[in-house]
Amino acid sequence: MLISAASGYGLWRELAPFMAKPIEQALTPDGYAGEDFDFGLSSYSKTLVMKDCFRIVLAYRDIDMIDEAARDVVSKCANRASDIVATTPTDSFAWLVRAAASVRLLARDEFNAALRQSQLTGPNEQWIARFRVSLAETYFPQLSAETVKLEAADLKLLVSSERGVKLIAERYVSNPDFRARITAIVEAMPQDRQIVFLRNVKKSMGKG
Repeated sequence: MLISAASGYGLWRELAPFMAKPIEQALTPDGYAGEDFDFGLSSYSKTLVMKDCFRIVLAYRDIDMIDEAARDVVSKCANRASDIVATTPTDSFAWLVRAAASVRLLARDEFNAALRQSQLTGPNEQWIARFRVSLAETYFPQLSAETVKLEAADLKLLVSSERGVKLIAERYVSNPDFRARITAIVEAMPQDRQIVFLRNVKKSMGKG
């Protein structure tokens, strides 16, 4: 009987992410206040919740964060991410969610600490690196010197991949403040990667 009950509870926890409110409703945070972002024991269940949290946390505008209900939703995501890394400290994406929630809550030190942990625990996860770079560049003035150094590794990783180099080239074209930093990284790479990067920059400029 106890085994059956435990199994049923475990299944209920695994299904929790599928029973959550549609994340579009989070844009009206008052109606989303009851969502607890529960997850099961599997990494799949945790990742589903963290992906929802990541999208929700970054969907709010700065003016939205004045609202206590919006801050409460972001705080719940921060706490859930902390729950995950407390038992799985190598979960790079959960660390990233913790970083995203922290920067929205104006917790600069926590933002940098969590972002560094994401970088250190998932240095070769390209799909996470893409999100890390986007977050870091959006809040670049909030980065510490150490976090900036670690971000350089993410930039190098993305420039080394076919999909990543396109994203970096697009950012090069759209963000003049980004150009000097990425140029220094690309110049230190093999010539074939430099050529690929230049080719993608031309394409992004409509000249390729």
